[in-house]
Amino acid sequence: MKYVIFTFALVLGVPVIAGATAFSKLLKRLAFSVMIVSFLFGSKFSINIMSMEFYRGPVRGFEVTFADLIAMGLALGMLLRTGSKIVWRPRFFFPLFAFFIFAIVNVQKSMYQIYGWFAIWQLFRMGFMYWCVINFFATEDYDHDSILALMQGYIASGWILGAISFKQKYLDGIYRTNAFFDHSNTVPSFALIILCVLLTWVIFDGKLSKIQFILGFFASLGLVFAILSTGSRTGMVTAAGAMVCAIIIARHKAKMTGHMRFAIIFLICCMVLGGLMVMDTVIDRFLNAPESSEEARDEFKIAAVMMADDFKIGVGLNQYSQVLTDVKKYRENFQVMRNEEQGGVAHHIYLLTAAEMGYGGMYAFVAIAVLFGLSMVFYGLSWKSLEQRLLLALAVGFFILFLIGFYEWVIRQSTVLYQLVVAVGFGQSLIYSIKIQKKKNLLSLGGDEQ
Repeated sequence: MKYVIFTFALVLGVPVIAGATAFSKLLKRLAFSVMIVSFLFGSKFSINIMSMEFYRGPVRGFEVTFADLIAMGLALGMLLRTGSKIVWRPRFFFPLFAFFIFAIVNVQKSMYQIYGWFAIWQLFRMGFMYWCVINFFATEDYDHDSILALMQGYIASGWILGAISFKQKYLDGIYRTNAFFDHSNTVPSFALIILCVLLTWVIFDGKLSKIQFILGFFASLGLVFAILSTGSRTGMVTAAGAMVCAIIIARHKAKMTGHMRFAIIFLICCMVLGGLMVMDTVIDRFLNAPESSEEARDEFKIAAVMMADDFKIGVGLNQYSQVLTDVKKYRENFQVMRNEEQGGVAHHIYLLTAAEMGYGGMYAFVAIAVLFGLSMVFYGLSWKSLEQRLLLALAVGFFILFLIGFYEWVIRQSTVLYQLVVAVGFGQSLIYSIKIQKKKNLLSLGGDEQ
């Protein structure tokens, strides 16, 4: 039944979305907001063609999600209505394209190619999503309403994530909540990408109405509650750090307003009271976390290093688990995970990348991440406008996610990748906006001199 619904959505829904978004700016922004919210539901709003659900690797089929369908409709609508404004080669197109080609070569030379092609399809979809986000803001002329459309999606996500976490924690009695995801550790990565930028926007943007401020503020708290409900030690620490960073980014070099003062004082009170309420849980997680979990991570990391040393360009994208299962050499020293019939995944995303794509692939992956992160910091450091502060806030979420990569591989999951790609696309769009504004200022200065 799910496949039938998706077929109808593809054949009928995409043209309808394209026509509606080409006809109406309001519907276009609404579709974009809905697309953002749909990331929350992951596998519930997706199908896997040639699915291999029992595989332990990150990608288990040729996935198509509801978000992909909306993105296709948005892309067609933008081409129909505002084709002249399309940015055909977004920022960092060539490094991204080169990495994609290398990934194809890597899979072509691997042992279990079908798993690799699953990941190649995922990379293609993420590239298309990046292009779609860049062009959504380009065709909206980077105006305030386009930023509001993104934030509305984040607000809805925060409320939904907070509500389902509350239900699971206090009504269902789940100790470590997982919301709509397969594992609780996915929740912090998903939420932390947007927490700092949403909170910064709420505190700093003086154009918000009271209802927008209230909804945005409590959506941010919903994200924090969802993170704390998972019991993730890394999530707890980084969530607190993201909140402090949001206050600093919004307040630094800015005139204090009543709106801002209320937001900061209320937020600090929530942080103190919330910290006291969950202190026992936090202490318990830090003192009594099972040692076997860390030992298992170490075993997977050692196997990843062995694979990277043995294979110059890696064992193949998305194939670490299969190689670990089939080649006994890499499991000889396992103790905690020795009874597992099928190999798991290295929780260290960089060593996992090295195992699957070689050290060269890992360095390329890190280099691209650094390019995106530093570009947002570089253009945001003037602290003059809302856009520049949002860039700094995006950089905080971006670097937090890649910090978590030392402990988790969830960045490989489509739900987290979507959130990351949209944040990155938004960041590059803000840079386009800042550059355009600078050109206008220079032209106006030139006109004044004349």
